Amino acid sequence: MAVACNHVQAQITLRWERLFLTFHFIFTEKAMADVANKYAENVSGKFYVDDQCIDCDLCRETAPANFKRNDDGGHSYVYKQPETPEEEGLCKEAMEGCPVEAIGNDGT
Repeated sequence: MAVACNHVQAQITLRWERLFLTFHFIFTEKAMADVANKYAENVSGKFYVDDQCIDCDLCRETAPANFKRNDDGGHSYVYKQPETPEEEGLCKEAMEGCPVEAIGNDGT
């Protein structure tokens, strides 16, 4: 009976480890923003939003001077590139906090 119990416990542990590894991979390996898929509404410049945007509002709350919502499309876009170090910092904060990495920085 102890052998069967240990076997069941080993199977449960193995399944848990696989589940954890799968969960960890899904939530740590995010796709990066792709300049080829950026929305047309983005103004020219360093920051942009691509088609991965899920309209979560994080960027608009973090950097409201730079991000707006496209009501028809249900996504955000950069309507003004940062003009001050403070705005730049807020755009970077929005980019780093984006849950789907839809905000990109092409370095220009």
